[in-house]
Amino acid sequence: MAKKPDTAHVVGGVDTHKDLHVAAVVDQYDRVLGTESFATTRHGHRMMLEWMRSFGDLQRVGIECSGSYGAG
Repeated sequence: MAKKPDTAHVVGGVDTHKDLHVAAVVDQYDRVLGTESFATTRHGHRMMLEWMRSFGDLQRVGIECSGSYGAG
């Protein structure tokens, strides 16, 4: 039986702003795999999660929420 390849575990991070969120994805070795900006809309949030999941098995997402923009 062939061994199933290991899926990369990744973690996302989001810096919230009024009109856009800046997201990053890192791997288990703390290497940045990508950064991207997304609109602060429902569609933007869906696109951000889809983008993060494209790098591997998304384990968790950390959100910078020192302001009120990320609270919603």
